[in-house]
Amino acid sequence: MERLSSPIEQIKEHYEVVVVGSGYGGSISASRMVRAGRSVCLLEKGREIHPGEYPDKETEAHKEMQMDIEGNHIGSETGLYDFRFNEDINVFQGCGLGGTSLVNANVSLPPEEWVLDEDEWPEPLRNDRKTLAECVGLAREMLQPVPYPEEWPTPAKLKSMELSATQWEGEPFYRPPINVTFEDGKNNAGVEQKACTGCGDCVTGCNYSAKNTTLMNYLPDAKRHGAEIFTEAAVDRVERQGEKWVVRYKTMNTGQEKFGDQTSFVTADIVILAAGTLGTGQIMLRSKKEGLPLSDMLGKRFTGNGDFLGFGYNNDVRANAIGMGHKEPDPEDLVGPCITGIIDLRDEQYTEGKNTNGMVIEEGVIPGALSAFVPSLLSFASKFTGDDTDSGFRDFMRELWRRIVSLFGGAYRGAAEHTMTYLVMTHDDGQGKLFLKDGRIRIDWDDVGHQSIFQKVSDNLRKVTDLLGGTYIKNPTWNKLFKHRLTTVHPLGGCIMGNDAERGVVNHKGQVFAGDSGSDVHKGLYISDGSIVPRTLGVNPLLTISALTERNCVYMARDHGWEIDYSLKGKVKEKTPDINTPGIQFTERMSGYFARNVKTYQQGYEKGEAKDSTFAFVLTIRSNDLEKMLHDPQHEAEMFGTVQAPALSDDDLSVSEGTFNLFVKDPEDDNIRYMRYRMKLRSEEGQSYYFEGHKKIHDDPGFDIWEDTTTLFITVHKGEDDSAPVLGKGMLKIKPDDFRKQIGTVEVSGVSRNLDKLKYQGKFLKFFSENIVDVYI
Repeated sequence: MERLSSPIEQIKEHYEVVVVGSGYGGSISASRMVRAGRSVCLLEKGREIHPGEYPDKETEAHKEMQMDIEGNHIGSETGLYDFRFNEDINVFQGCGLGGTSLVNANVSLPPEEWVLDEDEWPEPLRNDRKTLAECVGLAREMLQPVPYPEEWPTPAKLKSMELSATQWEGEPFYRPPINVTFEDGKNNAGVEQKACTGCGDCVTGCNYSAKNTTLMNYLPDAKRHGAEIFTEAAVDRVERQGEKWVVRYKTMNTGQEKFGDQTSFVTADIVILAAGTLGTGQIMLRSKKEGLPLSDMLGKRFTGNGDFLGFGYNNDVRANAIGMGHKEPDPEDLVGPCITGIIDLRDEQYTEGKNTNGMVIEEGVIPGALSAFVPSLLSFASKFTGDDTDSGFRDFMRELWRRIVSLFGGAYRGAAEHTMTYLVMTHDDGQGKLFLKDGRIRIDWDDVGHQSIFQKVSDNLRKVTDLLGGTYIKNPTWNKLFKHRLTTVHPLGGCIMGNDAERGVVNHKGQVFAGDSGSDVHKGLYISDGSIVPRTLGVNPLLTISALTERNCVYMARDHGWEIDYSLKGKVKEKTPDINTPGIQFTERMSGYFARNVKTYQQGYEKGEAKDSTFAFVLTIRSNDLEKMLHDPQHEAEMFGTVQAPALSDDDLSVSEGTFNLFVKDPEDDNIRYMRYRMKLRSEEGQSYYFEGHKKIHDDPGFDIWEDTTTLFITVHKGEDDSAPVLGKGMLKIKPDDFRKQIGTVEVSGVSRNLDKLKYQGKFLKFFSENIVDVYI
């Protein structure tokens, strides 16, 4: 499969539809809207990572971890594994093209009927279950969930799970449908996939093209129908400007953040926010802070979907529930996909007459990329929080021996090899609250871990462990020391559906209410992700989120008179071999003064300084082919970023079609070189400008190298190109502190080894210094 994303410098100024996020909500929205004939742009904060590129070793996994701890961020903002730590409940989610679908456990189950009958859901949705059921079918057609095949070797963990279920009457055990492919072939989006190898590493990213993430179906479908996808673009907020929406975003991994908090923007007729519960919540809260009228329900009714984690450590029965990581899977002894079996205790015979006591218990896999830490961590946890469910001297000796074998022999032997991982979903009270602290999303939910349902869950997990003869280990943070802090992988709510603005943030179609009362909505602003779910589901939410998004698209198309083409297409283009072309990028900030109606650059600078008419930009200059850039006479690269010029607009101006030329020779004087900057500027108000700038590299009397290479002479035209009338002129300069920061942004792309990076940095530096020597020495 070809790469789906385009460089951010190729983004257009305006689209009919801008989709924010690429999980289930974003991917489905992009696919359906472009199939309805709309021009679609999708913005994703994370990177595009394909099968074969996911971490399978400890060092690689560590680089992909990012953590938000009480508002302080650690690690790369685009790390694949996104951990959010709060006082009451922690969250794990994915960050990449495909969202959390890249790192979830694939289970596609609907909630029970009573869940959808509850009053928390808008009345039109409760009364229109036929459309919702049809949308469940549409989602299943693309995600293609199936149970783990009966004819395949039964994983040890699946056998253990089935054995544990025998202590309950009835038949609570089954193999749930999972979004995993078990035979080679083309999927319904036309993408070639491979059969699952049973490695178990679903939640660190499938390296075998067997996991049915949105990267494998909805996203390539959107791309082939004309959607434009851009990664490493983190949306900050949305604003209304006339009849259009302004989507403000920051480009990631360019170094622009070193120079301040500037944002670029793209405009749209329709914006669909689908950045996940925390991502969308953060965008909405920031937008409200900037003046967008929204419901006072914003941030309320957050839920962790009743998630609870536990372990059955050092069981008497082998589990083989550690992912293979970089090791080759054994076809005769498969770990199996992350979740293959479920004990479903949602039926009334298990709930003591109360629906919200229902729960599902699913077995899981600890990823192989984390296997090195497993024996010591589990052994430590078992000593301090473990509850051994069996006794006797012989049993004690066997358990001790397995513990020793695991500590010295690794995770694939002994106690760790006999450990089960459990993920439970049930029903909490859904009273969490999202809020901003220093601009970042936080969760407040006093004593959620003390709710009685979680003790019931813990009791059931002990029962499961008891039958296997192991030591039950609760969620490591669910204790007095950590104030019974929970961890969820299924955050929901915060922008919930409701009949009106007093009861929700969006209506049953996902349209955002335009204030704190009534049912009026913002024209063209939608939300389609887990944040709109108004209550716990008691089961994995991906199918429900997908169905709600499909339903939102149905109504969106119906309201606008569009028709969505749902027909399945043929095979998509196969991936061509990657050609590792070394490239280079750096980010530069220049600042100075600008004035209108002047004849010279110096006049513009002096008049602008007198009137405090500042002008600055933060631009990333990028060439994806360094060799071509260095050898081509024009030495051209692309350029993108933002401009801050109060004389043109009160807000940051967005840059498009930017080009940069490095050391272009003057055709009439071989001793002169130019650095040229050309770009289109657009303000939120819709005004277009054309920017021309040049640095003149020429040896004048005295030491002038620094001044020449750091002074830019600028001209601004009021219009689309350089034929438009000149509006004004000025001069920009690089401050020493900005130059220091600029050096730290130089990055070589297209190569992975540090030695290769140094090699091509050296080539660029050599070219730069040779031109300086030619002119000045």
